[in-house]
Amino acid sequence: MKQRHAEYEQQKREPLEPKQPALTQKPKEPEWMEQEQSGSIPPKLLNEKIADASRTIFSYCMAKTSNRLEAEDLCQDILLELIRSSGSIRDSRAFYGFMWAVAGNIYKHWCRKKASPRTCELTEDIPAEESALDKALADEENSDLYLLRRELTLLSEKYRKAVILYYINRKSCSEIAQSLSVTESRVKYLLFKSRKILKEGMRMERRLGTLSYNPKTFVPMYHGGGPNRFWEFMQSKIRQNIVEACYNDSLTPEQISLETGIPLPYLDSEISALADREILIKEGAHYKANIIILTSECTDEIIRSAAPWHKEIAGLLAEFLETGLPAFREIGFFGADFSDNTLRWQLMTFFLRESAISGMPEDEVKPLTAWGDRAYLWLAEKGNALDNNLFSYCTVDSSKGDLIHFIDYLPAPKSDHHDFYGNDYMINILCDIARGDCAKFSEYDLEAVAELVRKGYVLKGPDTYTVSMPLFTPSQYSAVCRLVKNFVTEKLEKTIHEINRSSARIIGEHTPKHLQDRVPAIARNGRMVNTACIPLRILIDRKILTSDWNPMEMPTMQIRLNG
Repeated sequence: MKQRHAEYEQQKREPLEPKQPALTQKPKEPEWMEQEQSGSIPPKLLNEKIADASRTIFSYCMAKTSNRLEAEDLCQDILLELIRSSGSIRDSRAFYGFMWAVAGNIYKHWCRKKASPRTCELTEDIPAEESALDKALADEENSDLYLLRRELTLLSEKYRKAVILYYINRKSCSEIAQSLSVTESRVKYLLFKSRKILKEGMRMERRLGTLSYNPKTFVPMYHGGGPNRFWEFMQSKIRQNIVEACYNDSLTPEQISLETGIPLPYLDSEISALADREILIKEGAHYKANIIILTSECTDEIIRSAAPWHKEIAGLLAEFLETGLPAFREIGFFGADFSDNTLRWQLMTFFLRESAISGMPEDEVKPLTAWGDRAYLWLAEKGNALDNNLFSYCTVDSSKGDLIHFIDYLPAPKSDHHDFYGNDYMINILCDIARGDCAKFSEYDLEAVAELVRKGYVLKGPDTYTVSMPLFTPSQYSAVCRLVKNFVTEKLEKTIHEINRSSARIIGEHTPKHLQDRVPAIARNGRMVNTACIPLRILIDRKILTSDWNPMEMPTMQIRLNG
């Protein structure tokens, strides 16, 4: 026996090369086997037979597995079982039949182990006795039932409906044809094809993707005109992770199901909705993402590359807020007598908008979305990097053409554009108060005014109401824009250009080839973090700006009256 094991160990160390005869044909028995008489096989002769058959077994394993390492493992398991069970061979002429029976049984057991998940408590005292799960896996019927259920969750809708109606609901082919509005021959084809797909799938190894146990969370980003319906549509975590799954690879619905760990019956409608909104592109049976995703790794890399400029921008901004404040007050708008801190924040909001549009092509036409608006859409992974995105920007207009600009400071919001976005009635009430048109307010209008007073947008005086944010005429607003634009052009234009170039390079390295043409625009639209948000944090740390708001003043919103 020692000699037998020594020879087997030598086989393990030597590379096993496959033979050329077809794997489906059993090799012809060698002459020495035909000459053997009935009776038990001597150990030395048995070792010779196993050594001779090892290459054939390895070829069999290569055909049954996906790579050479797995084939070597399976081959060693079969050879070990042959050695372990050799005592039961009583006739040398039965060796090949015994060998193939052992190979088949070991391969079945190997497939069950690969396909079935094993779980255990992560404790220091894992019990040694066989678990209930191991017993279930040892039962071939239970294992086949698990594989069948797994494959049913991956079956596409047209096949799945036919299978459920026929095998579970016990409907006839004619009843199924009527229910699905197809012919009976089509039903028979679907059932035939389904059985074939299920049978093939049960023989396959399936591995769930990373998103099945570690899904990601993204923030829908939007830059363009019209209502931001992309935001609401992409709040679903399932939709977000479907897009993530299809970002670097084109996947079939079945592959999306495995990657996300969600059964296909729950994904069909979500995949269709994403394709209808052109968030996914369908190519044949495969889907791929049609929007750029900024992962946390990508965003972190962009911030690190821009780090040398953050303090430089913060220093120039501090100087501008100090020297530009008197010129800002001299424009004479309503609110020019507000506190220094509020007016510095007001100047910052103008700077944020100017830094966002600086260097943008004047004739740029944004892509047309499936909602009919022109805008850039992308996803940004939620994480530490996204915490640097401190502002939410929105503009709404009244029925008289007045504009309300919001740049909500998210860490300590004083104003919130959601109080007005999509609510034309409240927008018009606020703008009427800004214009001094309060005389015709009805009792119902006064209830809305009371709500604006409660939230700090309106101040109630003895005889009238006034707004708590600056008001600009068109000429006053243009004067402020010129003041800020001159500062950006003279002091920051070159730096902003360098940040654009660096960001575009990094985003391009993380973006699939078919989305490369959108990289420059996404880099420009996402640069506010490095040109404004992080420098603003530095100004707050230096106490140049503070979020200790004056209760009578709105620091990050203003109204531009129409004439």
